[in-house]
Amino acid sequence: ITMATLPNRAPAIPIRIPSRSPATIRTASAAGGRAERCAMGLFTKKAPPAPDLRLEALEAEFKNYRRRTEDSSERAANDARRKAVLAFLPVYDDLERALAAPCQDEAYRRGIELMMQNLLSILAGLKVLPMQSLGKCFNPTYHEAVSHVEDKTVGEERIVQVVQTGFTMDEEVLRHAKVVVAN
Repeated sequence: ITMATLPNRAPAIPIRIPSRSPATIRTASAAGGRAERCAMGLFTKKAPPAPDLRLEALEAEFKNYRRRTEDSSERAANDARRKAVLAFLPVYDDLERALAAPCQDEAYRRGIELMMQNLLSILAGLKVLPMQSLGKCFNPTYHEAVSHVEDKTVGEERIVQVVQTGFTMDEEVLRHAKVVVAN
């Protein structure tokens, strides 16, 4: 047993260092060099292990799980936002009816206009926009016909009156516009 110390380390620890006597070398050589080959194998780089197919399958499954949960949470957030906006659309309808009604008090009317502008700016921040349907051609993707009138002065299937304003959110219909269609 010899004492070995490493620089800047704790006190020396006794280590056993095998000695290579000529007899050991001769014995290894006489054995066909197996001992030397074994000893040499300890210091050579081994080939990387074969990939574990179970590990790869688990990694792929985890990636799919993460993607599914992200998609699911994104859908849940969009649904919650959609429900919240739908809850505020009756307020828009009420303000729109209040603006359409005759009013003698100019300050009262100005207050309703400001509330309508504020609501529209909040909705625009949520990417919710009212549809501009009056005078346009009827499209069942965006409009719901509640009545039909005959009017020769207006083109065929033109919207002559908007009963309830429709809204889009992120280019998707949030609420269809209820309209009166001519011809």
